[in-house]
Amino acid sequence: MAKSKRSLLLEAASAIIVEQGISRLTLDEVAARAGVSKGGLLYHFSSKDELIQGLNEETIREFRELLQQELEETGSYTKSYLLATLRQLEGRGPYNASSSMLAAIATNMELIQLWDEDYQRFRTEMVKEGLSFEAGMIIRLVADGFLYSWLFNSDPLSQEEGRRVIHFLLEFIDKEKDL
Repeated sequence: MAKSKRSLLLEAASAIIVEQGISRLTLDEVAARAGVSKGGLLYHFSSKDELIQGLNEETIREFRELLQQELEETGSYTKSYLLATLRQLEGRGPYNASSSMLAAIATNMELIQLWDEDYQRFRTEMVKEGLSFEAGMIIRLVADGFLYSWLFNSDPLSQEEGRRVIHFLLEFIDKEKDL
């Protein structure tokens, strides 16, 4: 199935941020990278803020899909949250969570609030699963730490290191539930 122009534009924006940095994210650059005229870009996104908002919305949608796939496998929202975070960081989807958050932080901090609904859902689901508040927050904050270390390129873990930490935390969740 052919990708929509909107998807091509968002993927181009994500790739530019990852490959060249946030300072290179311009509407002209995104249009050129996507092979779309600037008018075509403006049809979908009337401003850079709208483009970044769209990038964050699609990244969140993709994360929710990854989370749902993992949930069908694990039956645990908390475990699925960790595994979906790892999958998204491994780049198994077209959008990069680090790039969308970096763009939001650099241009309009209010766009970060798009992620709040998922954080609130995590809190609700971890309680339903019987995790203590402390254990649940350790899991969420480690997942955030993965993302932020990639976001700021601050000693990010290799994929193998990330898998090892995730495996440790999956065992931690099982032990915590057994208490």
